[in-house]
Amino acid sequence: MGTGGGMASVGFYGAGKAALDSVSEALAMEVEQFGIEVTVVQMGGYATELFTAGTTTTALDPAYDTLRARLAEMWGDDAGPDPSTAAPAIMELATLPDPPRRLILGGRSFDLVQEMSRARAEQYREWESLSRMAPG
Repeated sequence: MGTGGGMASVGFYGAGKAALDSVSEALAMEVEQFGIEVTVVQMGGYATELFTAGTTTTALDPAYDTLRARLAEMWGDDAGPDPSTAAPAIMELATLPDPPRRLILGGRSFDLVQEMSRARAEQYREWESLSRMAPG
C-alpha cells in the first residue's frame, strides 16, 4: 500500500515508502517549472512475495500472538493480484496531459487510504484546540 500511514508489522517498510513519498513530492515541486510532471504512484497489495521470499524471521514472541492473529485475519491468505494487472492504469497515467500528483492503484487500497485519511482528519479536528495552543 501507499503511504496512507503506518501499519503494524511493516513499520520499516512503511517508513521507506514514506521517505520515497516525501522525496518525490519535493522533486515534483522542484521540476514543475521545467514542465516535468511527477506522479507518486501508491501501489496497493500485489503478489510480489515481498513478505515471504528472501525474508528472515526470528523466533515468534508470544506477547505478539494476539496482534499476529488479528493481522492474519485482516490480511487473510490472498496474496493480491499479479503486478502486471496494474499496467493498464499506469499506461493510461503516462498518457495524461495533466497527471495527478498522487494516484492510488487498487480499489481495496484506495478504500483503506481513504479511511485512514478520514480517521486522521477526525483526530486532527478533535485535538485542534490543543494544536493551536502552540505558536507556529
